[in-house]
Amino acid sequence: MSQKILSISVAAYNLGEMIDDNLKSFCDKRFIDDIEVLVINDGSTDDTAERAQKYAKKYPKSIKVITQKNAGPGATVNTGIKNATGKYFRTVDGDDWVNNDDMATLVKNLKEVDVDVVFTNYTPYHQGQKAYKDTVAIKNMPVGEVFDFADYVYEYNPPLRMHHTIFRTEIMKKHVKVDNGFYTDAEYMFYPTPYLKTAVFFDLNIYQYRVGLPGQSTSPEKLRTNLSRHRHILDRLLSFYNKEIKKLSPNVANYLSLQVSGFVINHLDNQLLAHNKTMVEDVKALYKEIEEKYPILYETLKKDRKSRLVLKSNYLLVKPLSFYLRERYKHI
Repeated sequence: MSQKILSISVAAYNLGEMIDDNLKSFCDKRFIDDIEVLVINDGSTDDTAERAQKYAKKYPKSIKVITQKNAGPGATVNTGIKNATGKYFRTVDGDDWVNNDDMATLVKNLKEVDVDVVFTNYTPYHQGQKAYKDTVAIKNMPVGEVFDFADYVYEYNPPLRMHHTIFRTEIMKKHVKVDNGFYTDAEYMFYPTPYLKTAVFFDLNIYQYRVGLPGQSTSPEKLRTNLSRHRHILDRLLSFYNKEIKKLSPNVANYLSLQVSGFVINHLDNQLLAHNKTMVEDVKALYKEIEEKYPILYETLKKDRKSRLVLKSNYLLVKPLSFYLRERYKHI
């Protein structure tokens, strides 16, 4: 049997009928035989596994259910990478899905290229409003042409997310193992970075990203309560950054600095949302640590508008920023 062109790791934990929405989107005769869907059942206690097994029974050569003890979202990614056999690899959360028509085109295109990373667009779908939002499209990237990854990220510094991205499986197997818990998207994106040489962008809307679900790890409530988990991932990223930054070409080093600084800003937002008694001191400690241990990253961080407000005010604007952010999140 020939190698599948694309392995898709599906994280599944207590999803109920949402796993049907996910798996139905892959059961398209135009491409089902060319892909491998690995449903990583992370110890579900509902009927998620049973629902997924129905699809695996119908498409045994394309859909496989792997059940493990509950270990967290990151652990499902690691299991997917470990078991993937396709040339390319991507993740699709079990409560999300793909656009069938563009997916068919993508699979056809993947057969005609040989690159380290593939970029596409994605569209958020708001669960509460039952409505699609504007597609998150990558701007200014050459369409359908293989290009040098380092040259592009130096010139444009695109804000890429895992919803945009498909990696060469071989790179993921060799270099990527994320933390088991939440907020591991950044690890997933950053760890392959030093090994990406060639890239291609297809102007296709693939990933359909469900937002507005209660209890999502990106909801304001979860961001507040999971502040320590977010900090744990930040520490892992900073360790990776410190180890890799001197090995990288100037272009990729610049890109990685911008992306890691973005995660630092995310952590600042979480500190502001938490609004606890030690907030101001915690923010001070964060910036002092970056300044002392990661001076190059600190210089990048100072270019951010929110950081400039914090630093130039000598942290006097921390509380007003916290109030503003908490008010804004009330309407999200």
